[in-house]
Amino acid sequence: MMARVEIGLAGVAAAQFRFVRHNTANETVLCALTAEGTTFDRIVARSTPLGAALTPEGDWVRLAL
Repeated sequence: MMARVEIGLAGVAAAQFRFVRHNTANETVLCALTAEGTTFDRIVARSTPLGAALTPEGDWVRLAL
């Protein structure tokens, strides 16, 4: 995963992540969120009981606590 965190004066303003994989040349490549359906569903299922809400935004996923 690749994370993007926005920091403001009051602390963390936003947090997002995006899936990445390695190709056959061992290069890190960005993945479409639609290609990560099962993995994304599993992360949502494990995050929800912890009070986290994951919202898709294009190929990024926004984390809200």
